Amino acid sequence: MIEFRSEIDRIDRELQRLLEERMAVSAKIGEYKAGRGLPVYDPEREEQKIASLRASASTPENGEAAERVMRVILEVSRDLQKRMRPDGT
Repeated sequence: MIEFRSEIDRIDRELQRLLEERMAVSAKIGEYKAGRGLPVYDPEREEQKIASLRASASTPENGEAAERVMRVILEVSRDLQKRMRPDGT
């Protein structure tokens, strides 16, 4: 059991590192969009991303889990990008 917990801890640290990396890139995208007057929310892009994740999952259950997690990540990314705008939109 302890070895499983250690493995989960290692994976969680890697997920944290990757999430921080993703948020840094999301901030750059937010700057790009703000500078060009582009909207933060791109529903077509987000749905393409979700569909791709589901399609590449090893099982339907993993696809569902990936979708749930990605929807939260996308929401957090949008919030970050909105905060970068003077009007918050």
